[in-house]
Amino acid sequence: MFVLKGFQKGFDAVMVLGCHPGDCHYAKGNYYARRRIALVKDLLKSLGIPEERFHFEWVSASEGNRFAELVTEMTEKIKKIGPFEGVTP
Repeated sequence: MFVLKGFQKGFDAVMVLGCHPGDCHYAKGNYYARRRIALVKDLLKSLGIPEERFHFEWVSASEGNRFAELVTEMTEKIKKIGPFEGVTP
């Protein structure tokens, strides 16, 4: 719901990052997330939200440089494609 809420509030993009499977102190949360992300991608597609406006990636707390790279890449990509105008009915 957080992903959908972001687009509903007018976000240009949404990025979800999670611990690598098997490497998270929340035990099974990232396994549940992996399944949900597949459903979210399908839902976004059916709503007409371009796939390049949503990104999911595994990155751990010890991968600070990787986190910074991912955020920078996503920011640059969204700047190039411009603001999200929403979905027209």
